Amino acid sequence: MSKVRIIEAAAPLGDHLDQFKMYASVPDHSRDGMLLKILKRAMLTVQEFADVAILPCTIELTEHDVQPGDCIPLYQGGSLVTSVVDGDGQSVEYLAQKDRIVVSQKASTVVVTYTNDVVIPDAEKLQPVCWELATAIYDGEDADQQAAILKKIYFAL
Repeated sequence: MSKVRIIEAAAPLGDHLDQFKMYASVPDHSRDGMLLKILKRAMLTVQEFADVAILPCTIELTEHDVQPGDCIPLYQGGSLVTSVVDGDGQSVEYLAQKDRIVVSQKASTVVVTYTNDVVIPDAEKLQPVCWELATAIYDGEDADQQAAILKKIYFAL
């Protein structure tokens, strides 16, 4: 089973915040810091559920019981592999493909670090879901309401 962890994520752009504030009818700048954090959380959540890059990120993917020839997918728009190591930090040989790697050796644990590549048309299609989720988080909506919003991802793509 894969474990995906975002190590670092870029902040939403200024126009993302402005668009979100228009959507949520926030008239001033007094809460921009808090709104930016909420928006980033919403965008990363949508990114995870949609498996589409919305924000540029560095991602760490951990796989266990890897055999030679195993394909490891690079989730959330993975594009540039920066390292592939085993559980002891030793380099693991691999072949990079478009959105995955093929491991060349056996390892009990493989940790792949990579960056994603934001595809603007896909990210733009998901912006309304991001704004709606961020508004729900801001308003304190419960998990069921947030889950209902996340289901809209499949209609957006």
